Amino acid sequence: MLKRIPLNQLRVDMFINDMEFATEVGAARFKPFLVSRGDEVRRLANEHVRSVVIDITKGADVAGMPQRNGPESFEAQLLNAFSKSEISRARQSIHDVAPHLRHVLEDARVNGCFADEAASTAVERIMLETLDNTGALIAVAKLKQKDEITFLHSLAVSALMIAFGRGLGHRQEDVRVLGLGGLVHDLGKMAIPDHILNKPGKLTGEEMDLVRAHPQKGYEMVAKAGSAPAEVLDICRFHHERYDGGGYPDRLSGRKIPYVARVAAICDVYEALTTIRPYKPAFSQAEAINTMMNSSGHFDQNLLSAFVSKMVISGTLH
Repeated sequence: MLKRIPLNQLRVDMFINDMEFATEVGAARFKPFLVSRGDEVRRLANEHVRSVVIDITKGADVAGMPQRNGPESFEAQLLNAFSKSEISRARQSIHDVAPHLRHVLEDARVNGCFADEAASTAVERIMLETLDNTGALIAVAKLKQKDEITFLHSLAVSALMIAFGRGLGHRQEDVRVLGLGGLVHDLGKMAIPDHILNKPGKLTGEEMDLVRAHPQKGYEMVAKAGSAPAEVLDICRFHHERYDGGGYPDRLSGRKIPYVARVAAICDVYEALTTIRPYKPAFSQAEAINTMMNSSGHFDQNLLSAFVSKMVISGTLH
């Protein structure tokens, strides 16, 4: 039985019987094959494939794919999207980054300080892994236990900002700054008690005030170190501003919000929506993008369109 699906639904173990190419050149050289590695999906995106026809008698079906809504199917979902090698590499990268990033978070929690050297070391490792394994790194970081929420969210947002920055064509040093900003964007949350950060129900007005103070607190911690670029400070302070002026802390609007903070807002929300947490299921990629595209006034629409094109349609993310 044959079934046509958009490229963003293609996964490892599906058998491709036919493709819709943007040009006739690609169609002329196509031969049916079984997708056996995650990088084959990304290769097809780079070759301007619009959609594929899968043969579910020879490979996996979309309907049979595991759901993203719980830890119990997490491993199976990963294996549908990535090879064992890609998953192993991603986990090793997280293991390598962990001591440096935990140092950054602990220094902020205990001393109210920014451990800039540890943060820089973590970003360099994330930049290396995102050269060719971005999707797996971000996917592995999606399953978050209570004691890992801020740690893995910070890592994943950093990886998203690095990959998005590269997709936008920024220079290597600018990409590094985006990655550092993503890594420390929530540093101010270290001043908030865990029972508030992990609270499954609605926050009280007082609790919400504490949460909404975290951009300013993070900005102050990083600024005090005196070593971070101005763009990193902008990310810390303004990543919760909204394009329509309805955000916080300063209710900035439009282009008054620094460019890097507009980039960070997109990566931050996308990662939060698609992650699995103890108190909520994850949105699928399609659900997250649909929610963001319909969040009138929240994001810079030009940047959001670029994110969809360069990170989702391209196959960088799954």
